[in-house]
Amino acid sequence: MDFVVDTHALFWYLTDDSRLGSEASSVFEQAESGSAFIHIPSIVIAELYFIVRKFNAAIDFGPQFVILESASQFILTPFDAEDVLDFDRDSVINEMHDRIIVGVARRLDAPLLTRDRNIVESNLVKVVW
Repeated sequence: MDFVVDTHALFWYLTDDSRLGSEASSVFEQAESGSAFIHIPSIVIAELYFIVRKFNAAIDFGPQFVILESASQFILTPFDAEDVLDFDRDSVINEMHDRIIVGVARRLDAPLLTRDRNIVESNLVKVVW
């Protein structure tokens, strides 16, 4: 099964943070065993880079990016013009970055690993946390 991940979920997975929801954690375990694939929107990679640099996070972005890029369970997924064209449809989502992530999840018809309240309450995509 395919899933899409948001920035906080990916960051908390990479840092083994207890804030990662139990169902989301289970999806990462499924991916590690080869029974799920996790799409990482390109905007999530950009946000992850920003978080790591801005907050001096405990992960080294360069090597971590190489690992994510080469791991078969993770699929780096660009956002397309079609996702931008859906921005009006997603007007209940406040942040542009989140609209992109929701657009990718909808385009792929995949549940989104997030606890972002705005996304959860929008009911635009299925959420797993």
